[in-house]
Amino acid sequence: MTAEQLQSLDHYEQSGAFNDLEKRVLRFAEQWTRQGKAEPAVVTALTQALSPTQLVVLAATVALANWTNRFSKTFDIQLP
Repeated sequence: MTAEQLQSLDHYEQSGAFNDLEKRVLRFAEQWTRQGKAEPAVVTALTQALSPTQLVVLAATVALANWTNRFSKTFDIQLP
């Protein structure tokens, strides 16, 4: 991510720092993290831009990040 994208992350939907696909990926990650699932429209939009393999990699990456964060928080582990 660029420095501009990092600074715009909290308002990525309105930011010009992200292209449409990047916004869809962030929307997917945010919904899955906060709600435990992504809305069907978000998944459908991603299937139009990503291959099945890319979707699996995206889902696995989001799942691993969520698991790592929850594990670290549960056991009070500070990552470097």
